[in-house]
Amino acid sequence: MAVLSVHAFPSPTAWSQACEDLARQLLQEASFDATPVDAFELARRLGIEVAFDAGQSSRGRLKRLSGRPTVFLAPDQRPERLQWAAAHELGEAFAARVFQRLEIEPDENPVLREKAATAIAAAILLPRDSFFPEARQCGGDVPTLKRVFSTASHELILNRLLQLDSLSLISVFDHGQLTRRRTNGRLSPPPLMSVEQEAQRRAHTTGESVVLVGCGLRVQAWAIHEPDWKRELLRTTSLGDDAAED
Repeated sequence: MAVLSVHAFPSPTAWSQACEDLARQLLQEASFDATPVDAFELARRLGIEVAFDAGQSSRGRLKRLSGRPTVFLAPDQRPERLQWAAAHELGEAFAARVFQRLEIEPDENPVLREKAATAIAAAILLPRDSFFPEARQCGGDVPTLKRVFSTASHELILNRLLQLDSLSLISVFDHGQLTRRRTNGRLSPPPLMSVEQEAQRRAHTTGESVVLVGCGLRVQAWAIHEPDWKRELLRTTSLGDDAAED
């Protein structure tokens, strides 16, 4: 089998499709056809043990015990973090299938293995066949999607929305400060626009969801507030642009 060099990485479309297909295969092999997806139950059905290790520094790690793959997770009070860690280690366990399909030598690409595990985990917790139809139906409303896909975090849902083919920006604010901003376009994200700044300000102040329209844009802002943490999530799309799968 030919092995791709570092200069012959498959196209983003081929890479994404391979990870999506693997996640779908794992769910099918485990007879998982309902949402939300419980990564712990999925692991069990795939013959992988999940155990907790309070002493480990990483959130999750994969080892073989007596020849059987076992996922070790660090305890965490947030169930979504545990679900993500378990799904990520499942992606790690089965990433070889992606490399085999794309003719990549995995042992020489530790960064790609992490990249694959991350993509597979997102596609496990937010399956393409169910997530994107729901996202189109609710107009990409993160809280609505969170109620359906409860094992995924709000931010994971927000990031997954970038894979809809409508040009969009997503932004994350912590305690009123912009901490992350991404786009699915080819260019780097532009500076915050005034309509985005106003949407974030209102969500931060009121603790409620906000939708603003201006400059040909639609800005959805969601307040994910806790007693000791204020986070706002923004999704910016072209006005009237229908969310659709790519």
